[in-house]
Amino acid sequence: MSSWKKVRNLFWQSGAPVEEAELEAMSDEEFASLVGDSPLAVPTDAALEAEPVDVSQVAYEAVGAEVRIDFQAQYDAAGIPNTDEVEKLEDFLARLDTSLPQVSKLAAAAAFLGAIGKGQGDVLSDAERKIATVRGLLKGKQSQAEQELGSEQAAIAELQSQIEVHRQRMQAQQQELEGFRHACVVEESRLQAARVFFGSAGKPSSGGGHRSSGGAPA
Repeated sequence: MSSWKKVRNLFWQSGAPVEEAELEAMSDEEFASLVGDSPLAVPTDAALEAEPVDVSQVAYEAVGAEVRIDFQAQYDAAGIPNTDEVEKLEDFLARLDTSLPQVSKLAAAAAFLGAIGKGQGDVLSDAERKIATVRGLLKGKQSQAEQELGSEQAAIAELQSQIEVHRQRMQAQQQELEGFRHACVVEESRLQAARVFFGSAGKPSSGGGHRSSGGAPA
């Protein structure tokens, strides 16, 4: 099950069980809109307060466009108390009958939190602290990516400049070759003409008469 379908099925679906294939896929924008409609959601402009995290120290695995991040390690690094109210609640909800209506899920969740000595405020606070960490991770990655992309763009510009220099050199060599070829053709034509002309100079004329070798006439 995709991440969006899993989250939506866990926290929003109610009524009869729904097969994964029946769950409508959601885009990032649609999911953000769904969450953002709630007054309990952390405002997006609160991201300005998140401190960027040095992602060079973040443990994650990237396979193509899919990235797996060890978020728990980042929560620990951020000094968030190891209470994990959100994770405990999520694990509890995952074990409930999927046919339970939303109101029953909420009542069961409240009872569960009371049993472990926690309340609604603890879940909200835990989630808010972790959201700040997640946004800090994203800001850190955005900053790193901007620097890397800028560096790569500069490298591309330098390569393009070098390519243009080489292209101009190739054009100059081609022009020089054509000029060289023309000069050689002209010189060879001059020499060929001289060879043909002067080579035929010593040959006897085919139109002259025959003189006798018997001496002068009387």
